[in-house]
Amino acid sequence: MNNKIELLAPAGGPAQLKAAVQSGADAVYLGAGSFSARAGADNFDLDELKKAVDYCHAYNVKVHCALNTLIKESELPAAIETAKDINLCGADAIIIQDIGLAAHLGKILPDIELHASTQMTVTSLEGVRYLEEHGFDRVVLARELSEDEIEKIVKGAKAEIEVFVHGAICMCYSGQCLMSSILGGRSGNRGRCAQPCRLYYELLENGRQCGGAYVLSPKDMALIERLRELKRIGVASLKIEGRLKSPEYVSAVTGIYRKYLDDTINVSDADMDELKNAFSRSGFTDGYFTGKLGKAMMSHGNPANNSGSRYTAEAKERASGRTVRRIPISMFASLAEGDVLRVTAYDSDGNCVCCEGEAAAEKAYNRPLTAERLSAQLSKLGAAIFCAEDIIAEVDDGITIPVKDINEVRRRVCDELMRTRAKRKEKRVLYTAPAYGSGTNPSELYLTAEVRTAEQGMAVLAAGGIRRIYAPEKTAAELLKYAQDTEIVTKTADIFLPEDPKTEAVSVSSPAAALYYGDKAQYGDFRLNIFNSLTAAEFGSMKCVTLSPELNIHELAELTSHLEGVEAEIIGYGHLPLMIMKNCPVKAMGYCGHGKQIFSLRDRKNMEFKLMCGDGCRAILLNSKPIFTADIIESIEKSKINCIRLNFTVEKSEQCGKIVDVYRRAINGEEIEPMEGNTFTRGHLKRGVM
Repeated sequence: MNNKIELLAPAGGPAQLKAAVQSGADAVYLGAGSFSARAGADNFDLDELKKAVDYCHAYNVKVHCALNTLIKESELPAAIETAKDINLCGADAIIIQDIGLAAHLGKILPDIELHASTQMTVTSLEGVRYLEEHGFDRVVLARELSEDEIEKIVKGAKAEIEVFVHGAICMCYSGQCLMSSILGGRSGNRGRCAQPCRLYYELLENGRQCGGAYVLSPKDMALIERLRELKRIGVASLKIEGRLKSPEYVSAVTGIYRKYLDDTINVSDADMDELKNAFSRSGFTDGYFTGKLGKAMMSHGNPANNSGSRYTAEAKERASGRTVRRIPISMFASLAEGDVLRVTAYDSDGNCVCCEGEAAAEKAYNRPLTAERLSAQLSKLGAAIFCAEDIIAEVDDGITIPVKDINEVRRRVCDELMRTRAKRKEKRVLYTAPAYGSGTNPSELYLTAEVRTAEQGMAVLAAGGIRRIYAPEKTAAELLKYAQDTEIVTKTADIFLPEDPKTEAVSVSSPAAALYYGDKAQYGDFRLNIFNSLTAAEFGSMKCVTLSPELNIHELAELTSHLEGVEAEIIGYGHLPLMIMKNCPVKAMGYCGHGKQIFSLRDRKNMEFKLMCGDGCRAILLNSKPIFTADIIESIEKSKINCIRLNFTVEKSEQCGKIVDVYRRAINGEEIEPMEGNTFTRGHLKRGVM
């Protein structure tokens, strides 16, 4: 059993950081600079980060810095400089989502660990192995995994494995949600999620309301009662969510998890109440870990914190900024007549410092200084982070020195020991320029299509003008019988599942799939979150990559100006998938579509979002309006995009044929009118995201 499992606590600001350390955290994670996935947290500037690292390292607490947003092409220089600053400050690890940025940092910062963010949606051993090969030291798994799935990964992984154990969970797989982005321009992948999942929705069956609730609002996770299993599995780190939470919250939750990590006893009712009182949405869930999905995981009646945010006196004390957690040290002091006071302090980690006073000892005419009195004075460490467990003092008879001299030596020896414990190891920076490409890709624009059913695929083939069709495994096998000049590509699972494609080429949505299907020609789907040319280059062995739908025309052009060796595709038509969910919201409401398209959600603005059944009974939420770009083909062509994908989901076969015809005519230079009124969207092609 691994008893050295790390407890990793959130630090949204300096006060939360101190609360985490004082409550027993082994490590903290925080945002530094402008590229943290919690833009609303206080985060740390360079000076604050240096102080934070010193404070934490004095307690042997590690500091992990989140640089875990997707990085636009124009932001790469600033993101790289931020990483250098983090390295300079002595932080222990950088948490990253953007795989292109990670690749470059691996070349220039050899002495700092790289941790793969949960935003990378790693759900399998294949995903971990891909990241191991690309220089990651630790992988933060997706929250949606069961005990058995985590155990399989840990047993086969070389990298350290970190899992979330407490706090908010998203309805959508992290890193795959576009709902806040598309509806309000605030991207979860950029740390600015507006949480539309916490709003009220009506559930519609065949267009008729059959229920209403906070359909997309899960309870918070709590695995406090699963620590034995996590220890047995051997995960390296247990992560508490909450960089937007208060110091009192951090103190309460960290303190409870510290207690039960140190002593694997059953969780008391009082301690479970303390967790609930700190923050909860109608209780907690361990549904992903136990595999018990459904209604019990959801806070259908109230999406907000209904705990009252009540904290114990102990939690408040640890969050107050005062020193509660002290480091035991030993001291040896000696004072001889005519000489100065000498004090040596040392800790259990082998650190040792020695300081001298200024006043020489003189003969005492009234009250001589004894070894007992000197020890007592030295033990008064006050606000220092140390407590003196053992003090040995040797004092010549009949002498004394001023008390202020003793106090000054005591202060200096504590300061020096703190500096010694916090001392940063020098970390190298290797000055290697980013491997930007030359932007020499051919700029011929052509059409591709994605379909779900054979009927849609046949309609697309009949319409003509489509160079490539992506389709699920069974549909692709069927279309192979009829395709002539059109390439058929198997679209593998959105969230990795091993399949047996019959086509020569596959579309992959994750690093796991890229590794698993390494013997086939590959196309990269938009779920790879390609935001910049460095990330595109990491998938440069693929024939084509679909760029993130969160980029606007200008940003796409910046990216393609550096692209070479791999074609660039965008989604130019279709109801964009906003969420992909393991816990089906329809089933959680007591219904099931049995794979048929009959359910949807309606929001407060009367917009309707269709729900589809995906791979492995995963639910996919579609945008209410389709992207339409046939009338702006010329501006897309100027951005040097190679191909436009038509994404068919809920469209009937005859609709597919008509849409292909419109886009084929647009590609051939015919002027196309936009769709009617408020029935379509440009996605982010015109506005982009924050």
